[in-house]
Amino acid sequence: MFALPALVATCEGGCIVDITNAFISNYSTPVNNLFEQLANEMVAKVLPNRRYASPPISLMGPLLDAYHKSVYATLEHAIFPSYFHGKCQQPDPKNPDGPWVNPPGCPNPDCPIVCGTPGSMVHFYPKLRYIAFSSTRRQLVELASPGNDAYRALEENVMAEIESGGGYKQRAAGTRMPPKQRKGEQARGQVREIMSQISSRLEKICGGTGTGTTHGLPKCSWEKRMKEFILTYP
Repeated sequence: MFALPALVATCEGGCIVDITNAFISNYSTPVNNLFEQLANEMVAKVLPNRRYASPPISLMGPLLDAYHKSVYATLEHAIFPSYFHGKCQQPDPKNPDGPWVNPPGCPNPDCPIVCGTPGSMVHFYPKLRYIAFSSTRRQLVELASPGNDAYRALEENVMAEIESGGGYKQRAAGTRMPPKQRKGEQARGQVREIMSQISSRLEKICGGTGTGTTHGLPKCSWEKRMKEFILTYP
């Protein structure tokens, strides 16, 4: 699965890289499922006459590309050092004036102090799990916000397909076509509405209600596997 790491006092270097990448890998399926849902709805509502051979998810290319380019830096910072960082040493109650010591369970296997050790990440795994979810969701929402370059590229792709005849169905001959501007505004509004569902849809995919109740994110937890992997770092 992963190469065993060298001894470290806290999670640093390869430990940080590998744990961050493990969560990115874990989220690849939920994120792809999310964009497939959005793309399918967009084709059904905005591009009912779509004639392209490429699958609907290809419409989401600009957002997926932007996500893949920035996800590592965003997630690493959310986990390290924003929450888990530093050593867990505290004053020795038996020798208050002496050197600081690791509390029981630190650095491994179950450290009840928030710090940058593997044992701390295991002890506070519910927090780590939510950090990974929250960071992923926040990044996707930002990328899918009107004004973002990736969102503008997505919108331009959709409008180009509409212009090529993949959008609203043609009206019967002799009937009045809606003004081009009105049709474009309607399509843009539908794209915005669909993309605004990212937060609630990802929450549902991860086992929550989609209305703010996560239920512990049971489908985006990977707790047993991740704890075992984290504890390969001493």
